[in-house]
Amino acid sequence: MDSEDATPEEVRRATDACLRLLAARPRSRHQLLTALERKGFSEPVRQAALARVEGWGYLNDERFAREKAEVLLRGGRYGPEAVQRRLEAQGLSREAASAAVDSARGAVEFDAEAAARQVLEKRGLLGRELEPKEKARAGRLLVSRGFSEDVIQRVLGDSTLEPSGPGD
Repeated sequence: MDSEDATPEEVRRATDACLRLLAARPRSRHQLLTALERKGFSEPVRQAALARVEGWGYLNDERFAREKAEVLLRGGRYGPEAVQRRLEAQGLSREAASAAVDSARGAVEFDAEAAARQVLEKRGLLGRELEPKEKARAGRLLVSRGFSEDVIQRVLGDSTLEPSGPGD
């Protein structure tokens, strides 16, 4: 398939490959381009197939990023920074990933402190006073999950890591 001409048959096959991939799960434009390249389709064929799929409304990086960010934030396992890194790893620009995370934070009413506490609770690091090594481990865990230093400081600043009450 190294021909530079995009024959209708090659474009149809590449389009079918895109549709199969999208039927399995949402994907970014970059992910589809990479998959088509691995399958050996030429650049003109890849571009023509993606233009078709995009024209039909099946490919929209903005929608993909927003939905992916909402799912990841709603799950409570990742903070905004980790979600943004994941979106960038899937071929989205820093700006698009950041906009998607900001939009998703509002849509899911993301509470970073509550999510950070949830991560710590799952590791048995919540509701008790932590030794210095445990506190350091908890901090590293939250950093790796994409929580900001400010959130980590607020969560770990309380030595018992008890959730704050309504009057606090």
